[in-house]
Amino acid sequence: MKRRFGLVLVFTALIAGLIFSGCASTANDNGKTYELVVLNTNDTHGADLATKDGIGGFASQATFVKQVRAENKNVLVLHAGDVNTGSALSNMFDAEPDIKCLNAIGYDAVALGNHEFDGPLDKLEKQISISKFQWISANIMQGKTYLVKPYIIKDYDGFRVAVIGLTTRRTLTVASPDKSLTFADEIETAKQMVKLVRSKEHADIVIVCGHLGDVAETDEQETSIKLAENVQGIDLIVDGHSHSYFAEPKIVNGVPIVTANVYGKYVGDGVMTIKDGKKADFTWKPVEITTKDFVLDPEITALLEPYVKKADESLKDVILTTTAPFPFGQKLTRYQEMASGDVLCDGMVAYCRDQGISIDCAVTNGGGIRAELPAGDVTRGDVLTMLPFDNVLYIQTLKGSDVLELFNFIGSIKQGAGAWAQVSKEVKYTIAYDAQGNGTLSGLTINGAPVDPTRTYKIATNDYMAGGGDGYTAFKKAIDTFDSSMLLSSVFVGYVKSFKGPYTPVTDGRITVTGGNLPE
Repeated sequence: MKRRFGLVLVFTALIAGLIFSGCASTANDNGKTYELVVLNTNDTHGADLATKDGIGGFASQATFVKQVRAENKNVLVLHAGDVNTGSALSNMFDAEPDIKCLNAIGYDAVALGNHEFDGPLDKLEKQISISKFQWISANIMQGKTYLVKPYIIKDYDGFRVAVIGLTTRRTLTVASPDKSLTFADEIETAKQMVKLVRSKEHADIVIVCGHLGDVAETDEQETSIKLAENVQGIDLIVDGHSHSYFAEPKIVNGVPIVTANVYGKYVGDGVMTIKDGKKADFTWKPVEITTKDFVLDPEITALLEPYVKKADESLKDVILTTTAPFPFGQKLTRYQEMASGDVLCDGMVAYCRDQGISIDCAVTNGGGIRAELPAGDVTRGDVLTMLPFDNVLYIQTLKGSDVLELFNFIGSIKQGAGAWAQVSKEVKYTIAYDAQGNGTLSGLTINGAPVDPTRTYKIATNDYMAGGGDGYTAFKKAIDTFDSSMLLSSVFVGYVKSFKGPYTPVTDGRITVTGGNLPE
């Protein structure tokens, strides 16, 4: 791709002295060529720190952005939504450290994503109040006013840029936005906004920064692809929501669409060439953010330090008191119903319902549970020992016929395999094992009724299984998939904190096993 390093265009004193005050841009009559660098991220989901492998993290991202700004005159930094919900560090402080990092890096605008509505509206309002950047969304209204600004205008020497925000209406299904909010059609809103910023604001370049997704989760979803197909006058779409990895822009109807995967692992690095007041060219690539390539920025490191310290101390916080251990034995979660599996799956259902999501049941793999919880005081650290993987809660909508396929597969899993299922209290069945250890599932009910092949079911699971892991290929037949971005460990903690008094770990017979063998 074209590099930006080296000499920058030198403007004449006349051009440099021009002041933009809402009038039409002079780019159409000066004959010059300009460059705008667009850096983009999305779906950072609380990934404040680099992973153990040194990938991502705001401190390395800040170093990269500073390098780009030092080498280029015109830089625009955008985030396409879902700052919220993910790591324990971020969740604990309602994304306050994330927002302060975005402030320090110098983001220009952040689109509202669906996960910005995981909590009450006053949580979002507090986040907005501490933000130095502008939150944007043109299709969310509170009464007759916009919840946040619908767009921003950025003036550069020689051209003017409008950035329009959009938020997927899937938010109404997969989150619980305040009842005072209404979500307008994304495409119709975009048509109106493009016309407005072109005519009233005299924007030369129009960018949509939208939390839409390029992969349709339902037939009704208005994706960034549909946006490009149906709306004229957009020069660039910066997208989020689908967590897609792009090696290069996706060109639809002549409009480049870019997105930067998830968790801050990449920053999109684009260069737009502007000539005669119009986009003449656009190149883009994803830049992997690693501590190896980009040293930790000291300002961001210092900013995060007190939050990290408090989070580390919180591992000692007691979140549950028990009268007896949650047993684990020789990996018993891979052989039979266990109290840890019951509570985890029940917690997954409770979390979904707390978010206003209708859910039928939950299923997780016993191999994801790795230790017992002690008798007495149970800490956050104990829970992370029991659930050490960064598995995320997913919601899969399946046809009843595929639900039957799913549970027939569960019945066929050999005891001792990590795929052996733990389920929520809405589910009940029996697995009978023959002398060779082959199982057959019978008596399946969900919410007290046999599975109806003609209806659909919403089942909570984890991201690994949702992608077909451990042989759960039936989940890949989902007609609707939702990534909650909520760690199972956080779901578990939130659920057990609601328990009153000391808790006695028990099972309730939701899974009956006949035949088979337990480990010695």
